Amino acid sequence: MQMYYLLPLVLIAAGIAYSMYVRKKVMAETANMTPEQLEQHFSDNYASYYDLQPDERIIGNWSGVEYQAPAGAARRIAGGALNAASAAVIGVSTYVPNVQVGLTSSGRVLVSREYSDFGQRGNFKQHAALAQGTRALNQDATYPSQDIGSPPSNPFNPLVRLEFVQLRSPSGDTYEAWLSPQGSRVGQHGFSSILQSLG
Repeated sequence: MQMYYLLPLVLIAAGIAYSMYVRKKVMAETANMTPEQLEQHFSDNYASYYDLQPDERIIGNWSGVEYQAPAGAARRIAGGALNAASAAVIGVSTYVPNVQVGLTSSGRVLVSREYSDFGQRGNFKQHAALAQGTRALNQDATYPSQDIGSPPSNPFNPLVRLEFVQLRSPSGDTYEAWLSPQGSRVGQHGFSSILQSLG
């Protein structure tokens, strides 16, 4: 029997063990903090993704992938060939950027978008700031009865399916992404979807 078949199971087990280790470490660090210190600690973990205003904190954060409308089959094939050629010739290829979406203590919703620096992914810069009163809408509310494509794989937890979210500000500005329902918000125990928090 080949051991290659066991590799996915080993990777999943390692991911679960690591997440349990991180959770235990965070709980130990935060066990003796006051609620105000916990809020500041939470904000400090995510603040580097965003351009915060003075006295503004992050009170909720969700990770995901930017939404890109599905292309026709011919366009997908041509795009894939161009992308492969680009990667082979100049070492750069296109990708769908990861995103972070943060809710601030002032009610603003901030979007931080991944960019590459000389081919290195994992860099983030604030892409949008939506005003207080921004709502999170699901596919049924934004594209009823339309095929918006299948969610991409979740780069943060492959076991959890991403959900389509449209952020819509009171002024009508929108931003669309596939976000993990495993977001965090100050004052809520466990994971929460942005659709629950801003729906």
